[in-house]
Amino acid sequence: MPGKIFFIDGHALIFKMYYAFLRRPMINSKGADMSILYGFTKYILELLGREKPDYIAVAFDPPGGTFRNKMYPEYKANRKETPQLVIDSLEPLMELCKAMNITTLMLKGFEADDVIGSMAKRCAGEGLDVYMVTPDKDYGQLIEPHIWQYKPGKAGNDNEIIGVKEICDKYGIKTPSQVIDMLTICGDTADNVPGVKGVGEVGAGKLVAKYGSVEEIYKHLDELTPRQKSQFEEAKDHIGLSHELVTIKTDIP
Repeated sequence: MPGKIFFIDGHALIFKMYYAFLRRPMINSKGADMSILYGFTKYILELLGREKPDYIAVAFDPPGGTFRNKMYPEYKANRKETPQLVIDSLEPLMELCKAMNITTLMLKGFEADDVIGSMAKRCAGEGLDVYMVTPDKDYGQLIEPHIWQYKPGKAGNDNEIIGVKEICDKYGIKTPSQVIDMLTICGDTADNVPGVKGVGEVGAGKLVAKYGSVEEIYKHLDELTPRQKSQFEEAKDHIGLSHELVTIKTDIP
């Protein structure tokens, strides 16, 4: 099955358009805010015209929580309430995709990340070149020779295509899968995922590059500086949970 397929992170694109038009919303003659619908449609049409994918699908987060919330109730609990305009846009956007003959994906209990991760690995295994359209840094862990992250540009800038070399160079790591270890150490304030307090991307990248994984770092704590050793010891009780929370599923049936 040759060709290329694009998987769009639906909610990431919705929020991108919400904030892009926040100060200058597009209001129709009936007084309805059409900003998200307009921006979303425009982006997809431009993507289709520019990249000419053989296949395309949009994955949305389901309403309610996911398995991560059951695992860790505080997951994303620090986020502000979702704007009503974002909530109201979901159904018409799914109808819009249907009208454009674009497949929509939504699976109860799983985030769009997990659906895209599973589909990306499956499609790459079948010979397709896969592009994941999202600004989310978590997707870096999924990159491999036939899977790229297609990062939408900001403020009119070009989209960025991130492959194996780019993601490894960015963090100083050896393989994209080590992004999981990076995120485990750094944590994620946006998703309320705890990490190793005081260790940022640069420090995490150096440690992962040297030892290979979080597990190996803990096996060599005595080789770390006294401060680093203390930081990792303090995080020991939750580090396994953090690793599970930041790992995107790639095996959804």
